[in-house]
This record gives sequence, C-alpha cells and structure tokens, in this order.
Amino acid sequence: MEKRILSVCLTACMLLTLMPSAFAADVEQPLPIAGMEQTEETSADARTEPGDEPQEPVPTEEGKGTQEEPFTTVAAYNEAVKGDALDGKDVYLTISRTEFKEGQFALTNVQTRPNPPRLHLTLTDCTFTGNTAGDKTNSSFMYLPNCQSLVIKGCTFNAGEDGLKYGINWNLCGIQGSTVEIRGCTFTGSYEKNAIKLNQRNGEDDVATDVKPSGDGEVKPATIASAVVADCTFSEGAKIQLGSQGKGENNAAAPSTGAFPVTISNVKAENGSEVAVELAYQAAKDADIPTITLAPGDTFEKTQEGVLVAQVGEEKFTSFDNALTAALAAEDHTLTLLQDVTKDISITAGSTLTIEGSGKTLYGTINCVAASGEHADQTNTNLTLNNLTVDGDTGRNGTADKSILITSQNQSATVVSGLNLTMTNCTVQNSKAGVSGGQGMYLTNAKNLTIDDCTFTNCGGINYAIDLNLVAVQDAVISITNTRFEGNCGASGPIKVAERGTGDGTEADDITGARASVKSLTISGCTFNNSNPILGGDIVLGVTTKTGEKDGNGTGSFPVTIADNKTTKEDKQLKIKLAYTDDSAKNITTDIGSVVVGDGTKDPAQGFTITATAGEGGTITPSGRVAVANGGSQTFTVAADSGYSISDVTVDDSTAADVVQNDNGTYTVQNVTKDCTVHATFSKNSSSGGSSSSSTRYTVSVEDTDNGSVKVSPTRASRGTTVTITVKPDEGYELDKLTVTGKDGDSIKLTDKGDGKYTFKMPASKVEVEAVFTAIETEPEQPESLPFTDVSSGEWYYDAVAYVYEKGLMDGTSAVTFDPGAVLTRAMTAQVLWNLAGSPAAPGGAGFTDVAADAWYAGAVNWAAAQGIVAGYDTGAFGPEDAVTREQLAAMLYRYAGTPEPTGGLDGFADKDAASGYAADALCWAVGEGLLTGKDGGRLDPAGTATRAEVAVILMRFAEKKL
Repeated sequence: MEKRILSVCLTACMLLTLMPSAFAADVEQPLPIAGMEQTEETSADARTEPGDEPQEPVPTEEGKGTQEEPFTTVAAYNEAVKGDALDGKDVYLTISRTEFKEGQFALTNVQTRPNPPRLHLTLTDCTFTGNTAGDKTNSSFMYLPNCQSLVIKGCTFNAGEDGLKYGINWNLCGIQGSTVEIRGCTFTGSYEKNAIKLNQRNGEDDVATDVKPSGDGEVKPATIASAVVADCTFSEGAKIQLGSQGKGENNAAAPSTGAFPVTISNVKAENGSEVAVELAYQAAKDADIPTITLAPGDTFEKTQEGVLVAQVGEEKFTSFDNALTAALAAEDHTLTLLQDVTKDISITAGSTLTIEGSGKTLYGTINCVAASGEHADQTNTNLTLNNLTVDGDTGRNGTADKSILITSQNQSATVVSGLNLTMTNCTVQNSKAGVSGGQGMYLTNAKNLTIDDCTFTNCGGINYAIDLNLVAVQDAVISITNTRFEGNCGASGPIKVAERGTGDGTEADDITGARASVKSLTISGCTFNNSNPILGGDIVLGVTTKTGEKDGNGTGSFPVTIADNKTTKEDKQLKIKLAYTDDSAKNITTDIGSVVVGDGTKDPAQGFTITATAGEGGTITPSGRVAVANGGSQTFTVAADSGYSISDVTVDDSTAADVVQNDNGTYTVQNVTKDCTVHATFSKNSSSGGSSSSSTRYTVSVEDTDNGSVKVSPTRASRGTTVTITVKPDEGYELDKLTVTGKDGDSIKLTDKGDGKYTFKMPASKVEVEAVFTAIETEPEQPESLPFTDVSSGEWYYDAVAYVYEKGLMDGTSAVTFDPGAVLTRAMTAQVLWNLAGSPAAPGGAGFTDVAADAWYAGAVNWAAAQGIVAGYDTGAFGPEDAVTREQLAAMLYRYAGTPEPTGGLDGFADKDAASGYAADALCWAVGEGLLTGKDGGRLDPAGTATRAEVAVILMRFAEKKL
C-alpha cells in the first residue's frame, strides 16, 4: 500500500510540473505568447493567451539551445527565453517531422525587449493545422518577431476550417542582418491577409508604436539581409506580403518596412494560377497596396533599394530608365524585363534596342523618333519586341488613357529615317473595357515591319489597330503573320497599309512628305475576330481620294499576298477593302483560308497556293505554302544533301500547273490554275560512283518537223532531271509518233501527262527528240441510227457503241438492246478480241473444265488461250460467266497488242498498290496509251468491273490507235 501511495504522489508531482503556471501561486507568470503583434484593432491589454490558461514552464536541459545542441521543442525554447538571461544571444530551435495543432506553436513574444534573444529557427517536414500560434485576435501558424534566421523546408500549412488572418507572420523587431528561407512548402485554406508576411520594423520612417521596445533604451531598427521564398504552392487567393502599410507619420507609407532584398521564385497557386505579391511598404492603406502577380515559373527579385525591374547583361536594375540607358549602350542592346513597368518610352532615331518582355507588361507607350534630313534614311532605328505586353491602361484600373501605343511618324519629311520593327509573341491592348481606346500602332516610316504570333486586343476605336500610313520611306517590306485581332480592333478595320505622300493622287493636304513605296505586303495565318462592326474591311489597302473626282489613286498599288487567314465571325468571310480604287464594287470578300494576290500593276484577285515539300536527301526553297496569282508561277531552288542526287521534281496535279527546270538549275512551277503540291525527291549516290554526273547538264535537242511544233524544257538538264516535252499539232494534224533517243540510239521511256505534254528522265548523255505529225483521218460515217433502244445519241458512249457495232466487234444482247450498263464477262471479252482479230480459225480445245465444246464462246476462248491472251484459274476453270475486272481487261488487251514496252505509270493513282502483280505492266501500258483513265478520287480501281459501254469506248480507242 505504501508503494502504491508513493507512486500516486510521484505521478501528481510530475503532472504539476506540466500544468499552467496559474496553478502555482509562487511561480513567475510567462511573457506574452507568440502571435501577439499589436494592431490598431488590438491593444496590448486585449491580447489573449493561447488556450484558456498560460503554460507551465518546462525545465531547460543543460547545454541545449546552442547551434551544436539546439532545442527541439517549443516548450523548451519558451522556458529558456522566459527571463532575460538569453537576451541578445543566439538561441537555436530545430524541429522536424512534427505535427502542430491549435496553440501548439505559441512562441514567447519578445518583440518589446530592447535586445531580444536571436532565434535561429529551423523547421523541416512539419505539419501545421489551424491557429497553431494560439492568438485568437491575429490568428496565424506562427508569430516571429526575433528570428535571426528562419529556415522552413518541406512543411505543410493548413489554415483549417475557419481560416486564418495570417499564415507565417514575420514581424522582425530589434534583430539585424536576419535571413529567411522558405522552400518547398504548401499552404492550403483561406487567409484574410496573407499566407506569408515578411516585415522589418522600427526603421527611421516607421513611427508606429505597436512594436516599440519598452523603456527608454535605444530603438534598434530591424534589418533583413536576405529573404527567399521558392518552390511553394498556395491556395487560390493566398498572398505574400512584403513590409507593412501605414506605419509612417500620420499613417503614411513606411518604405523601410520593406527595404530588404527578396527573391521569390517558382511559386504557384494550387489551381496553377498566379500568386500575388503585395508591396505593402509602398502604401498608406490596404486599398493602395501595389501588387505584382507571379505566374508559375516566374521570379521576383528585390534589393534593399527597391524591386529589380530590368536586366541588361548580368546587371539588374531597380530603375527602368537606367536599364534603358545601359541597354542602348550595350553590345547586344538587349533589355530584359523582370517586372511589369509603367513607362512611356522614347527611342531616338538610329538606336538599336531589343526588349525581352519575359511575359511582363509595359503599361505605357513606345515612341520611335523619325528623323528627317538629307541623310536621315541612313540612320534607321532597329527595335525588337519579344514576349511583351504593351498596355495603354497605365492606371491599371481597366481604362486605357493612351491614344496610340506604338508610334513612329513624320508626315512632312522628304527623306526620313526608317524603322525596322520586329514583334514576336507580343500582346498590344489599349482598352481593357473593350468600349473605347486608341490605336495599337501608327507608323509612317516602317522600313521593315515583321509581326508574328502576336495579339491585338481592343485596339483601334474608330480607327485601325495597325495603321501603316507610310510617307517618304522607300521599298518597305511588311509581314504580319499568325497574329490575332480580338475585341474592338477598329471600326475602320484591324489593318491598313497605304503608300502616302505628295502626288499620291488623293488630293489631300494632310500629308506633305515625299511619296512612299511598298516592296511587298504579306498577311497570312492571321485570325480576325473583331467584335466591332467594321466600316471598312478586315484589311484595308490604300486610302480613298480626299478631294476631287473619285476615280482612284495610287496609295494601294503595291505587291500583296494575303493567304490562309481566318475568322470566327458568323459569316466566316474576310473583307478586303481596296480603298484606293474609290469603288466599293472592287472590294474583295473571301472565304477563310483563301488566297488573294496582286503584283502592284493591277488590283489584287483570287489566287492559289503551292505547297512545296522535299523527301529525304535534300531541300526545296521556299518550302511550305506559297501563294501565287491565278496563272502565275513560283521558282524553287532544289538542293541535294551530300551523298544524294536530285531524282525528280513533280507537281501532284498536271492539270493544276507545270514544273520545268530552268537553265540555272532552279525549278519553276508555272501556269498555276489550282492549289497544288510540288515535291522534290532524291536518290542516294552509289558507293562506287560519285555525284559528278548529276551536276553535269546535257543538251536536249529537237529534230525539225513538219505539221506541228515541239518545245522542251529545260533545253539542258542533269541526270535524273524531269524534262517536259510540249507538242502542238497544226490544225488538221495529230501526233503520230514521239521518240526520245539517247547517245547510243536507245529509246527513252516517255510518260504522257496529257494535254500534249510528255516527260522523261534525263540520262547521263545528250538526247534527241523527234515528233511525227500525220493528217487526221476522217471519222467513219456513223450509221443513221442504231437498233438499240437503250443507247440514245446524247450518251457519252454513243459513238463508241456505234463504232464497235459497225465494225462487228460487239453485238447487242438482243435485237433491240445493247445493255450498256451490264457487266462484261470473261467469255464476252474473249469473243470481242476474237472478233477484232477477224474471227480466225480456232485450234482444238484449251482444256478448260467449264468451257463446253458447243458453247457459243468456245471458239473464241480456245483461240485466245492459244494466243496467250487469256488464261484460266488455278482450278483449271476459265470462269466464262465471271465479270471481267479492269486489270484483267487491261492484261488481255496488252497481250493482244504483243506486250509492248509500257509508257505510262501508276504513281498518280491513290490505289496504285491495289493492282495485282501480273497486271502491273499491262495497267501502266493501258494508262500510258489512254485506254484506261482514273475514276472519282484519283482511283484506278483495278479490281472493279467494266461495263459493256466502258469496254466499247476502250475498244474504239484501242482500234483507232492501231495497237
């Protein structure tokens, strides 16, 4: 029993040491607990301790709290700093993999001590949930007024169901040269003020009394040597605050509260959105706090002097003006924005500058001064803008206050400095409200303007988003590609380009400078989503005549290529206004993706595109889609890689264009009447040979001929080059024979491309081309009428049926029917060929198991088999009633003709691979001779059947060609 009583007593003693100090009347009460920063709403007297009772001190273990042996619990630290023994000394608290809940991270508040302990706090992989600081007025995870160093890594902070006022509340007092490092942490839940607050107090301009030390001692301003927040994730809307607002005289801003270096990098909201950084030290009240937003991956840097806004080379600047001056003088002339900037920039003529926006915004304007004078055109300005937003909303309140964002103009000069402006992945917006606002760009001296992958939003008002009213500048090259026009992009139109100046024909007095000229204008791949009703057009060329007769002027007469543009407007059409014609009837309305081309000598009109591609082993230049006028041409340079030679350069549709090799080795696609593709193919050189023969060009000569003309292109060609022969018979004559002979008298294979054009591959020698033209034979008189009631004179096969009927090649299926749509059988085909041969005597039976000796077709089948024209199946049967396929018919005709050398090819047919191997040569021959043509979709349909009408046509062609 005595042992049991002793045990109970010992237990009670241990519990008493852990109970709140209120239970021990003789024990000194602890100092205020962490989280008790005074605010205007909360005085020192109104502070509430964490929990209902103060904590009982925990005895300090000897030797703990040093760098080598840090404290590892909050209780041990609080006990150690309860008195003033450690004031002004370094105290270390290191905690890892610990979970803290309500009131469990309440650090003793020492903010009013003149010389507080210097806490070195390290937290690793810990979890905080709810108001762990225990302050019921200013709830937070922790309140840190005296950290000499703070390192928090991999911790999770959850504001809990009720949310918090602050997250990490760093309110540094009396400590100099402190450091902060918060990495890889996650903040969830809601925060009334911020998730992280970094603040240094009691600077010269910080007159607020909430954290002044007690007594009459010296007030030491706190200073932060460095602060880093990196790789953290925040709940949506959670903020990072730097400094405190309203701590100056009469509640003015106190910049000293945020005068410390900070780097914030790779932070993001949990939904992937931006994180706001508040510069509270610049504001007097909450509503005036400037905010910087960081997208995932962005970096924010600030020095003691201020926010780093720009970088030139390795040097970073807090002053944009200083950075601009440095960039203009630097070797690469490049300025990189680190933060959004509000500034109107002016660039003198002859300057070179590149602004790398890095996704940041310039709230203001860019003006490039256009100089004039005798040699002004020799001092061009070079400006490059990359990944930059230019916004007229300088007040950042949703209302633009700038009339034009990007300008360079001098409308009275005879000689002017040019502007070479390149914009890539930029956004230009001049009215966020989308109701009013000025233009995006007005340039009069654009020498070279390249805009690619940009967006113009709410630019233009009643004018134009991009207004190129060129004066004095010569041979301007304008390219606007892959750019979007959204919102209210000008009631007059998103884009206007005009050659202006004295004598431009407008009879206007607003322009007094010399006449400008445009070398080329290209607008392609753009999207026009202008929400404003357009009074002009999506694209406006030139200007209307201002006074005098409205009979047109020269302000829009320059080379134009407008291709592959689109719109999301309901009518899906683009409007191109030819303002210079003074004739609205000449305006062009096109479907999306269409091509409009003009050479400057006549009004632009609908054109076509050539898509240039190259196979393995070489290149074609230009490549991709190239716009040409109707009937126009484009020259391409084809180059083989090392170890390769040019095999061929072809157009996919011979009816759309021709391709010829020029004497200088280039290739020209000419006479373009449809969209088409030109393709260059290459072959590997043999290992034993070289490629010298492919670089040697040989002569293509043409023998004199009568009754027609023969032209070749090119007249000299290298080995493997495709040479085109164009033959044109005189009236009453036709081509009877066309041959190409090599140096050894070898005949070179020709490919009939139709319409009098033939091609061949150039050998490694000179060749001779010879053509023979003969008089056209008079067509045989047609019978007055056919006996067939199912063949009318208007049918496409009428002449063919009449021919085969008159020649005795085919009969009707009855006395009054030909049955043109019926499928021809194998037996019928053999009979037709036998008739064509003059019905010769047939030898004995061919041995087919299904051809009876007394069958009406037996003689024809046996004869055709003996001549090698037909063959049976592997089963020994002939299949007389089987429908003949197109490739079988071609094979029979080919064998009947004696299996000549094929002159055609199957490459032009989409289903060329469907042809059977035995019929390949026959099909090439039949295509080359014009006996077989393609079907819908560019198909040859080798396995398809042939109707009696189709066979009649083929037989007439076959017989007339004397094959």
